[in-house]
Amino acid sequence: MSKSTTLVVYEGAITFGTIEMLLSKLRNSTEFQELNKPARKRLYGIFVESIDNIFKYAAKIPGEPAEPGPPPKISVLIKNGRFLVRSGNLVRTDDAGDLAFKLERVNQLDEEALKSLYEEVINQEPSSDDTGAGLGLITMALRTDADILFSFSAVDNDHSFFEYEIKLKG
Repeated sequence: MSKSTTLVVYEGAITFGTIEMLLSKLRNSTEFQELNKPARKRLYGIFVESIDNIFKYAAKIPGEPAEPGPPPKISVLIKNGRFLVRSGNLVRTDDAGDLAFKLERVNQLDEEALKSLYEEVINQEPSSDDTGAGLGLITMALRTDADILFSFSAVDNDHSFFEYEIKLKG
């Protein structure tokens, strides 16, 4: 059985106060402090992008309380000597296909192709129906040497719960 150490685990609404608390918790952990500077920067960047994705793009179910369906969640842990960032939030089922396409695309590309895609996307004008999850996913894919694992679970006819896991490049 593999040993696992949890550095950050959170489930609930993401607010500015929550963001600062989560970032502080990661920065202050002994395991984070012991990382070399490049690894620390990669882990921190992936964590920030994951929190930002929840904050900006998590769907809300109209007419439901502030915490509809499964609440957003995020964690950082060490398992088998690798840092894992796991994140989950509600998305509109209509947006799941586009999100899955973007994830599958970044998983298929090598580092040079990811850099080219990043330049292409950053220079595009955003469209009015853009759901995001472009540059952030590319950036996170550049910081890992493994595929971004992801899944969608139906919540209702209009919403799904999106989860992913990113392993830190060593």
